[in-house]
Amino acid sequence: MNDMNRPSTLPPGTIYKVFLILLLILSLYLGFSLIAPFVHTLIFSTVLAVLFSPVFHWALGVTKGKRAMASTITVAIIVFCLLLPMIFLVIALISQGVESLVALNSWVTTVDIHSLENIHLLEKYEAWIHQALPFLHLNDFDIQASLIQYSKGFAQVMLGFGSKMVKNAASLVLHFLLMVFILFYFLRDGGKMVDSLKHLSPLRSRQEDYIIDSLKRVARGVLMGCLLVAVLQGIAGGIGLAVVGIPAFFWGAMMALSSLIPVVGTGLVWVPAVCYLFLAGDWKMATFLALWCGVFVVGIDTVLRPIFMREASRVSTFYIFLAILGGIYSFGMLGIFYGPLILSFAMVMLHIYMEEYADDLSHKEENEL
Repeated sequence: MNDMNRPSTLPPGTIYKVFLILLLILSLYLGFSLIAPFVHTLIFSTVLAVLFSPVFHWALGVTKGKRAMASTITVAIIVFCLLLPMIFLVIALISQGVESLVALNSWVTTVDIHSLENIHLLEKYEAWIHQALPFLHLNDFDIQASLIQYSKGFAQVMLGFGSKMVKNAASLVLHFLLMVFILFYFLRDGGKMVDSLKHLSPLRSRQEDYIIDSLKRVARGVLMGCLLVAVLQGIAGGIGLAVVGIPAFFWGAMMALSSLIPVVGTGLVWVPAVCYLFLAGDWKMATFLALWCGVFVVGIDTVLRPIFMREASRVSTFYIFLAILGGIYSFGMLGIFYGPLILSFAMVMLHIYMEEYADDLSHKEENEL
């Protein structure tokens, strides 16, 4: 009886606050479960809104401050810049892709690799190879069988990718329309949304602005460092492939896609192309393509990508490289974008922590001395 009459030891309002926080956490969890299927679309829409914000401000001036009309104009420009090139790209890729795969399989299955004149040029190196690499038995290598196996595997991968794209066409259209819808509201009301989030945040205004500016800079830098460099490498590689007589549009697009893969990159495309020209007996074109891709295609990646990525996050290229690899391991190809963003966010929070506890850290160093 005494326990029932004993007053609560909790401060007034504590139960209310705890219950309110629990309800808030529950509502946020349920809300996230609703948007979870579209979280990548939301992130990509946010990045596009940041990237095209200068265009929106230009349209805002043209429309004399009418935000809805300016947002509509900006979205139309984005759709025009993304949708039409993608349609032409898909049509051209399907056309040249089928022709390239048929020609590749036909060449690999019909040509006699061992009868090629160039193979005899390797005979003078055979003694040196046996001496330097005694464990390597050249006679055991069946080049033609390996090429047939690899070409069939590549064709199956491409056909599987194409069938997957066709099956997911409805989902892709849905996500694209959703992206357009989200973009309109992000451009029109993005400032109010950011202000609302900043109002809810307990951080200082200076810290909030620092986080937002850093993430914006990284988002721009990643797009420039990955997508723009990939496009430039695809164009440069396509020019070289066109000169040597290989279907440039399809394999240039494959080179652009492969440039997003760390370490190997565009070498997945142009190295086999050089080997093909070498085996076909066209030494001049093989040498030209190797030099062209080695200087221009690889040079674009070596020079431009570190500049864009390092300028975006202001950390060393080594950490960016690790962030991209870790991002791909955790999130797939989207990790190319997510990895540097997460790294940048971690670096920003470390910077804020060091500023906030600078006195404590300095006292710690003084005590250790």
